[in-house]
Amino acid sequence: MQQSDQVQYDLPSNSSELMLQISQCHNLMLLDKAYEIVQFYMTRHNQDKDNFPINKDLFHEIQTFHKEATFLKQQLSDNKDWIHDCNTQYFQMSYKFIPNSTNVALKFESVMKLPIINACALIYQTELFNNWVPFCKVSKGLKTPGLGHKICYIMMDLPVLSNREAYIRGYGVDKLEQSKSFLICCQTIHHDKEYQALHQINTTQVNCVQVEINFFAVEVTLINAGEFVMKSVANLDPKMKFIPQTVMNFLMKKIGKFMYERFCKLAQNIKGTQWEKAIQEQPQFYEHVRKRFEQYLSKY
Repeated sequence: MQQSDQVQYDLPSNSSELMLQISQCHNLMLLDKAYEIVQFYMTRHNQDKDNFPINKDLFHEIQTFHKEATFLKQQLSDNKDWIHDCNTQYFQMSYKFIPNSTNVALKFESVMKLPIINACALIYQTELFNNWVPFCKVSKGLKTPGLGHKICYIMMDLPVLSNREAYIRGYGVDKLEQSKSFLICCQTIHHDKEYQALHQINTTQVNCVQVEINFFAVEVTLINAGEFVMKSVANLDPKMKFIPQTVMNFLMKKIGKFMYERFCKLAQNIKGTQWEKAIQEQPQFYEHVRKRFEQYLSKY
């Protein structure tokens, strides 16, 4: 954002109050607003990041998450070199070859006619991934540092091959005011020692091969209360160098299509399921999300 375009904020002069305001925005998934307040304060007071009067960990996290979210929005919009493989009226899946790499890149876009809160529950309840994600044998929610910020562990039980595992951080970004959408950003944290130390997460391998999720993003754009556009992009290394990339792309497309169909079927009706129970047990998150969606839809 250019300085001349910056939103003007009435900021508290007390540093503890300032930190509380920024922290609240960040916790409520208003990452863009938290970032803008930080940038506005630094510009107004001619301060650098080393002298910013808020918790350094919070400052670093806002800067990091904002950079990642901006990058992921670009990846979701990128159409260069993608090969369209599966096209229907409501669903499109694409893949991309990455030269001299074992990484797999997939993208999908779909118009979904589903209850939005049901869809949120399937994504947010990481501990229930083993009920619908293919080959997922173990799924655990490890920590919830913020309302929309979670750290989870998953272990995949693959036929013939060694088990795969991943420690993943994911966070939501409320971009309803900016781009009429809600963004979910994910990646593995195996090499981020600073993040591991901050949140006291041990990612030591235990008889598994660790998959690297370089990035994974889901963007939900509301149409109405029961219809939305979902876009997703993923870039990961499944650590299967011995499998040709053409074969790996084929397998991942099949898995991706199965996940999509399973997701749609489960999200259609969650009455009496573990997801309905989770919504009832975690009203703070789901009521907040529900109200935000209602506020947005009431304007259009």
